[in-house]
Amino acid sequence: MVSILSIAALFADKVAYPIVYDIVQIVFIVCVLLFFFQGQVQKLYLFPRAEDKRRQELLSNSYGVTLTHEETVGYYNNDQTNPLKRLAASVMESTFFTREIVRKMLVGQRTKTAGYLVIYFVAVLNRSTNLEVLAVAAQAVFSEDIIARWLRMEWLRIRSEQVFDNLTRLFTGKQAFSRPAAQSQAIDFFSFYETTKSTAAILLSSRLFHKHNARLTKEWDQIRGRLGI
Repeated sequence: MVSILSIAALFADKVAYPIVYDIVQIVFIVCVLLFFFQGQVQKLYLFPRAEDKRRQELLSNSYGVTLTHEETVGYYNNDQTNPLKRLAASVMESTFFTREIVRKMLVGQRTKTAGYLVIYFVAVLNRSTNLEVLAVAAQAVFSEDIIARWLRMEWLRIRSEQVFDNLTRLFTGKQAFSRPAAQSQAIDFFSFYETTKSTAAILLSSRLFHKHNARLTKEWDQIRGRLGI
């Protein structure tokens, strides 16, 4: 919306249509401010708050303590009684769901990014395109919502896969969780995943989660059944 208004502001003729020009400029400024404040609220309040609650519930569930008054029923599905082993199993479950949901989200994000890039490069190759339009288009394409978001989503998927694979090897290995080596690895993988989530700052689609939850839960039950967790 902001990108479209910024381009429309360039084509508005101030001399021929002064009222239209003023309206477009005012709406553009208002939208920019609203977009800025919405982004800051999401980054500095909503996302950290959601991540803090998720992390508190994860640790509460793993260690049988109360870090938050909110309790998520049925979110973590494993039968481990050892706190650290239960934490590792819960992180593995989280990375499995994160990986699968992000894969679904990337279908639309990759299409969106590719479409914007094609349009932008066609405009660049067209010598008649105004430089001001190219500048605004570049700002839109390389904004936080297109290229940067796509890269963060790909990075989140890759890192989630790494944690999932590492935890799979940990559970299939012969190391007992009573040994310091296995314990330190479990904590390391937990920290690795938390760093990934915080840095990527991607909220998973609740629509896709609810749509695929039954199938993914069935797949997770099969995975933890094979691993004995």
